Amino acid sequence: MIKKLSLLGCAALTVVMLAGCADPYDDFEPEWVPTGTKPTARFDAEVTPRSETALAIRYTLRNQGTEPIVAYVGVEDGVASHANDVYVSVRKDGTVELAKRTFDIPPGVNADGIVTIEGTVVAPGEEFTEELTIYLPLEGNRPYVGKVKLPDPVREVVFCLGVVLQSEAPAPKPANDGRGKYPLNGPQHLFCSPPATL
Repeated sequence: MIKKLSLLGCAALTVVMLAGCADPYDDFEPEWVPTGTKPTARFDAEVTPRSETALAIRYTLRNQGTEPIVAYVGVEDGVASHANDVYVSVRKDGTVELAKRTFDIPPGVNADGIVTIEGTVVAPGEEFTEELTIYLPLEGNRPYVGKVKLPDPVREVVFCLGVVLQSEAPAPKPANDGRGKYPLNGPQHLFCSPPATL
């Protein structure tokens, strides 16, 4: 009887170990938690595979509220920001998130050493539109780690934009084109596109 139980235990352990090995991803970004008041805004976004080498992203953020909002639109690559630059991370379900957003900086990481993100103010009744081209294959990009593992293959992607009420945003440093440089661990609400299948 003891021998049978031991064999059953080993079989169960083998199944558990195999299930663990089959897990396709273990380097996911922690689930985002809303910060502050949710801006009253409409977000329309679409991610379209344009070829085997690129994704086309088009989005429009319209401020439907009564006070200005800040949209985080300028991911910095080195000392400059470029429209096509995005952060690339992975959700727990394996969906790859392409984003212009802020992050919760993990304990033990020097937040002062993290670059800023450029934001643009969108007045009530106004909108901000952008078109991006993201080249494939995707490469992971998070601000507080040097290397990011992505699922292989990447099957589903979304695009997200971080937005905050201007009254709740930290005071920015000046940037080009009337934008401001905001802390990369600042408050936000995420607005996301529907998932796109690659």
